[in-house]
Amino acid sequence: TGEEASRNSISPGGGVWKSTDGAPSWKIMGLAGTHQIGRIVVDPRNANVVYVAALGHAWGANKERGLYKSTNGGESWELVKFVSDKAGMVDVQLDPSNPDIVWASSWERVRGPYFLYSGGPGSALWKSTDAGKSWMEVKGGGLPETTKGRMNFDISRTNPKVMYAMVEADTVMNGSKDKTKKAQVRPSGLYRSKDGGATWEKTNSTNVRPFYYSQVRVDTKNPDRVYFTSTPVLFSDDGGKTTRTATQGLHVDHHAMWIDPNDPEHFIVGNDGGIGQTWDRGGNYTFLNSLPLGQFYAVSFDMAVPYRVCGGLQDNGSWCGPSRRRQGPVTNSMWFNVGGGDGFWTAQDPTDPNLVYAESQGGNMQRMNVATGETVRLQKPNWRPRYRMFEDSIIVQRGDTMQPASRDLQRRIDDLRRRASADSGEMDMRFNWNTPFFLSPHNSNTFYSAGNKVLKSTSRGDNLIAISPDLTTHDAVKIKISTQSTGGITPDNTGAETHSTITALAESPIRPGLLYAGTDDGNVWLTRNDGGSWENLTSKFAGMVPANTWVNRIEPSASDSGVFYVAFDGHRTNDFKPYLFMTSDYGRTFKSIAANLPTGGPDFVHVIREDLENPKLLFVGTDVGAYVSMDRGGSWQKFMTGLPTVPVHDLKIHPRDHELIAGTHGRSIWIVDIAPLQQMTDSVRSRSVALLAPKTAYQYGESRMEGQATGHQIFEAPSPQYGADLWYRLTGGTRGEQTKIVISDANGEVRTLTGPGGPGLHKVTWDFRGRAARAVALTPAGLRDSVVQARRMAFVFDSLEKSGSFPKEQLDRMRTAMTGGGAGLAGLFGGGGGGGGGRGGAGASGGFQA
Repeated sequence: TGEEASRNSISPGGGVWKSTDGAPSWKIMGLAGTHQIGRIVVDPRNANVVYVAALGHAWGANKERGLYKSTNGGESWELVKFVSDKAGMVDVQLDPSNPDIVWASSWERVRGPYFLYSGGPGSALWKSTDAGKSWMEVKGGGLPETTKGRMNFDISRTNPKVMYAMVEADTVMNGSKDKTKKAQVRPSGLYRSKDGGATWEKTNSTNVRPFYYSQVRVDTKNPDRVYFTSTPVLFSDDGGKTTRTATQGLHVDHHAMWIDPNDPEHFIVGNDGGIGQTWDRGGNYTFLNSLPLGQFYAVSFDMAVPYRVCGGLQDNGSWCGPSRRRQGPVTNSMWFNVGGGDGFWTAQDPTDPNLVYAESQGGNMQRMNVATGETVRLQKPNWRPRYRMFEDSIIVQRGDTMQPASRDLQRRIDDLRRRASADSGEMDMRFNWNTPFFLSPHNSNTFYSAGNKVLKSTSRGDNLIAISPDLTTHDAVKIKISTQSTGGITPDNTGAETHSTITALAESPIRPGLLYAGTDDGNVWLTRNDGGSWENLTSKFAGMVPANTWVNRIEPSASDSGVFYVAFDGHRTNDFKPYLFMTSDYGRTFKSIAANLPTGGPDFVHVIREDLENPKLLFVGTDVGAYVSMDRGGSWQKFMTGLPTVPVHDLKIHPRDHELIAGTHGRSIWIVDIAPLQQMTDSVRSRSVALLAPKTAYQYGESRMEGQATGHQIFEAPSPQYGADLWYRLTGGTRGEQTKIVISDANGEVRTLTGPGGPGLHKVTWDFRGRAARAVALTPAGLRDSVVQARRMAFVFDSLEKSGSFPKEQLDRMRTAMTGGGAGLAGLFGGGGGGGGGRGGAGASGGFQA
């Protein structure tokens, strides 16, 4: 586990995992400290012999990296090839004709908050002929002699003498005095060997963003057909000399590929958009869109009924969709796009659900009216227009350039140039890859964002103006590296490393104009007068957080304007501890509230939220999941009810529906009801039986969905039951007991619901219906017909169940409805009919996926 394509947003993995039952269950087998693993191969002669190419930490040096081998199925590991604490293994392959011949490639690379360096003396190709006991470096024979970066390779199954390698290598000067030849030779590209790696020939110069792609695969039947990843997957039938695109119709940015060893027409590719499968060698693809794999950076919500959620995803733009449906699951077809590129922050106008704000990388923000489709680009301050104004003034002042300028004229021109330069520097702004913005909680027409300065608009994002000076350290060296020379051997100036920028921005929901800002180089600021003056609070953290540590989130309290929280994130400097602080005096003093949050793994904090109803209730999203505190950070416990282990990049609390929305970077969006946690006071805890105050429930309709027999290749997220949720807490009893809840109005009993018993929090849902009407006695003819229909129903339902046309649970509900139980068929499918049933559920808080 752990992504080896070392982009700026990757997370550390959790080591090597093993399944012995075809994947339903998994067991950790160690090597968690390696963080990033490039490949695992198993000896075809003995499944207990395993090799692991452990790349190691992306953000700094560590010794747990290199090539590991196990001879007992992962119970123990031996480091059979170690290069350095800066270089790990990114690939490993076994010779199909002799698995004792092991090939591996090492890659020296490191990331930091403002740079990526790919390449170094630790990058090399290695070969062992004795199952990893001894090694020799493979060099020369046509391979580049310069410093290398990332290299991935593959060996032909049908002719193991044929090998291919994607090689990143530094450029060399030509050295020739012949001016018709290129000054530099770029050796990076695809290399082919036909003699088992003794000699190599460069067959193609394509090697796009080697740190991000570099995968190569040989057709499992034809050694001349080779595939290699770039923005698309390219393929060649002549060993790489000529290429075509193999992934027409799929998303771009490919990182993974598997070719069926028995049928090369069948292969699967993985890219930034998901997974594609073909059975005709790339002629046609099936997009396997049933897996929740979205990598969200941030999420938002509106106040519609039911509310919509929006969010920005890695390389998939920004999207919005329903939080639930009245009947049936939420599917991908119900979501709509509101922005392109790499999506990040989104915001929705609480007064108009049709107004949605979104952005792509580098602070390219926009406002969309989803009802009309009107889209407005929000223009960031730009130095160029004012610079041209100064240039125009200079031209006018200068007049006839054929005449020499007088001393006084030259003085005025020099003054204009100085002013132009100063003004340009003042207006020249840097924006983080993930630029924060939000709508003011006091006025949705007021829009805030930030680059290296805080920006404000009072017209929904139009006419943005700076309301702060540069709040960063403005480290000129780091800024230059991050914008001009990052990447290493292969330059990669995409803006992903742009540094000395504001990364956290918030406004107090109690006091307008009380703003907070945090930067990627460790600064924390506060203004109490909407940017009129700023107070630097950075020194308050001295001795508690390493200097220049990235500020991930600032969370103002919803109950006390003097209280706010700050989450720092040091993983970009190889520091994975959680840093979490609280102040109750406007930042004069801070105390750590990290308490018992784990510190042994990648436990750094992405986000903290204070509950809107109960200020003692805090939620945290880390790189391995979510945590909750009931005592304002005094202690923490895991809050993973149904949530998989996944980085939680954002958390939002819906103020009306009392639900926590989690934007995860790898498993899409999840929602959980936190209404019972909000009411978990000392008084409630002291009672043996407590019926919690129900949150407001809404009745709503929805348009009928047609064409629902869509098979099994679509994503379906189950919605919570439609109705009013009633939570209760018991301290005694047993799980087998039942609890009755009576709902009544002024005229008497409306409905009696049955829920589970036993200690803990429980929930039943009332579907807004009263008691079912009493059954009317059948006439003799009706009795005769019902017997006939019952026999037919049993036969039909048995056929439907055996054919798999309907799930058994749904057929059972239909049987009950047709025999007079529950709400009848009309109620079952959302119509009238009276009655209906409550449904209970046990557990802390039932979560559901959106």
